[in-house]
Amino acid sequence: MRWFGKFIILSVSCILLAALAGCANDKTNLEDATVPLALGLDVKDKKLHYFISAPVFSKDIQKKTREGEGIAEGLRQSRNQQDAQFPGSLAGRNFQVIIVGKQLLQYKDWFNILDVTFRDPRNTITDRIVAFDGPIEDVFQLQPKDQPPLPLFIRAIVDSGSRSSATVKTTAQELHRQLYDRAMTPSISEIKIENNKILLKGTTLLSRKGQYRTSLTYQETTLLHILKNEAEPGVSLTFAVDDLQQSMPFNIDKVSFSLGDISVKIKSSHENGRFQFKIKVKSIISITEKFLEFELLQNSEEMATKLSEEMKKNIEKLIKKCQDYNIDPVGFGLFARAYQYPLYKEVQDNWGEELSRAHFDVDVDLRIAATGAVE
Repeated sequence: MRWFGKFIILSVSCILLAALAGCANDKTNLEDATVPLALGLDVKDKKLHYFISAPVFSKDIQKKTREGEGIAEGLRQSRNQQDAQFPGSLAGRNFQVIIVGKQLLQYKDWFNILDVTFRDPRNTITDRIVAFDGPIEDVFQLQPKDQPPLPLFIRAIVDSGSRSSATVKTTAQELHRQLYDRAMTPSISEIKIENNKILLKGTTLLSRKGQYRTSLTYQETTLLHILKNEAEPGVSLTFAVDDLQQSMPFNIDKVSFSLGDISVKIKSSHENGRFQFKIKVKSIISITEKFLEFELLQNSEEMATKLSEEMKKNIEKLIKKCQDYNIDPVGFGLFARAYQYPLYKEVQDNWGEELSRAHFDVDVDLRIAATGAVE
């Protein structure tokens, strides 16, 4: 049996040596490869206009990214155009961000352009989907010296903004889910250029077909996160609690506070021919800033009542805004589908219109736990 054991060892050794030789032949030096990390999509002359940005791995070149662009009928069809603009081989399409211009967002079903992203298993589906209000070429031509490379910077501000509830973090996979779930409508991050810098703007709300409907500010986005029960403790809100005239270069009637653990309960029903939603929001808060003269220690309950009323009004405004555009970024349809399925099924193809007729009863209960180190 000794010869058999030697034969097995020799065979395994040959296989390993062959595998190592194969890997050596297939290797690609980093400086000889192009790894595109950002994709931009827009419309130019009623045709699809794409942009890509890839880092340059060379210490001899001062500019650390290289950009390419072109007009094509689809992303897969543009592959040869992309290869012709970059040295070396394009090593996959592992985009960090996909930036979509608002002109393209005016078209129904624009998301079908990304079909190759899901069909080709070599592509990633964790790309952050970001909207930009303006020509996409402005983003890719912008090269500020005090910001990291475009793909990494945009991904970083989207991720950090979503953690603080200033925007949403929607990946290609998540956007696919939102578009094909008839009980809700999609929302994606939005950026802008201001003073030659890329800044986070808030959130873009889309229709069920992916068309642009409206945008949300940072605070509206925070309220959206709260309604979706996705806001982490520590998120901050600012409201005016008194109708005071501004006598200084800042609003003297504003009060800012951070929320602790947040409880959000949504109940749905169907009465008088339309859906009814009861929303109950409860949280312990800490006052972080106030300008007006108000004794917090002795009148904390009065201040909590005022802030609760203002938060209730702002949530109602956000819901009304969604109803005006026939969209449901919160996902109220999920509750209707779960508890009133037969009635929901009748209107699921036009859920946005049905939601615009729905009645909402909002109740906010805030309790002040801390007022700061000084009064």
